[in-house]
Parts: sequence; structure tokens; C-alpha cells
Amino acid sequence: MAFYRVLALFVVCIALLVNLCFAGDPFAFFNFEVSYITASPLGVPQQVIAVNGKFPGPTINVTTNYNVVVNVRNKLDESLLIHWSGVQQRRSSWQDGVLGTNCPIPPKWNWTYQFQVKDQIGSFFYFPSLHFQRASGGYGSFIINNRAIIPIPFATPDGDITILIGDWYTRNHTALRKALDAGKDLGMPDGVVINGKGPYQYNTTLVPDGIDYETIEVHPGECCT
Repeated sequence: MAFYRVLALFVVCIALLVNLCFAGDPFAFFNFEVSYITASPLGVPQQVIAVNGKFPGPTINVTTNYNVVVNVRNKLDESLLIHWSGVQQRRSSWQDGVLGTNCPIPPKWNWTYQFQVKDQIGSFFYFPSLHFQRASGGYGSFIINNRAIIPIPFATPDGDITILIGDWYTRNHTALRKALDAGKDLGMPDGVVINGKGPYQYNTTLVPDGIDYETIEVHPGECCT
């Protein structure tokens, strides 16, 4: 009787070991609804591309080796692709969100991206890659953390700060695209946005009243990434 108990325990241990050896990497699921909103990054109401009603869009925060699944619903009036800039597509080039490897998502349709963030860490971002749409927003941050068993090659930071900064025009992407198609120069950008917000009013002549600006709180001696 004791022999059979030991044998049963041995079989259970072997089964658990096999399950651990072949356990799949975790999945992270996201739903993106891409649509137009009215916003005023530089104090002028304009059409902006939002993800889930926000500009910039939500942050994708995962750990290396995760399987990322993003269902994108296109509520724009034109086709759409979302590109995962800097994220390596290993044996999944058709998930990269660029014309040529992906078919565009038609208006009112959806597409589910699925890829693995394999063996890389860092800060990246996503954005719409068609029709000059990035000039109207639709972008957000993409963070890949290290696994606990693989230490980072520097001291653990005191916190994470996400900063998305870039040029901005008060004309939407459609108007900008028409100007380029007509052979015209776009001229200097109307300003710079940080996390979807305009500049601090450092000069009352150059920066009008009523612009919401980004503030980031840091403390002496702290290290942030």
C-alpha cells in the first residue's frame, strides 16, 4: 500500500514538473477604440484622434515575454493601422501595423493584433501609421518591463515618468495631408505638446491664456526612468 502511495506521489510530481516546463507565457489583453474628439492642445479647438476617448491614448504596460493582444476598433472615417514602434516582431511581421505587412482596418471594423514582446525591455510607443494620422494624435506609450529573475543593469528607479513630446499643428491631419499632396510646405509647427498638453506660459505674447500644460513632480536625489 505504501509503495502505491509513493508511486502516486511520484507521478503527481512528474506531472507538475512537466506543466511548469511547458507553461505558456502570460497574456495581456487591451481594447482600443480609435475615434475623433475635440481638444485644444494649443488653446485652439480642433479635431484630435483619441484612443478610448483620451489623447494621448492609454499606456500598454507589460513584462518581457508577455503575449500582447490588442483589439482595435476603427471609429474614424478612413482606414487605420496601429504601429508598435520599436517593438520587435519575431515571426509576426503581419502584426506590425504598417502598410505592406498589414491590411488597413476599414472604418467601423476592428482587427485584433497579437504578438509576443520577446527578450526586450524599454520604453516605446504606438501610433497610427496611415494617412498622416499621427499628426492628429492617436498615439500612446508602450512600456516593456524586465522579468524579476533578470535584474536590470542599474539601480532600481524610484519611479516611472512617461513623457510624450512632439511638434503640433492646429490644422488636423486631413488639412496637412492635402497641403503636402498639393506640393505645399507645412511651415513651422504651431507649437510643442507634452503628453497632449501645450506649453507653460513662459511668455504672454507667444503663449496665450487658457492652455493646459503638463506638470511633472520630482524630488531631489530621486532617480526616475
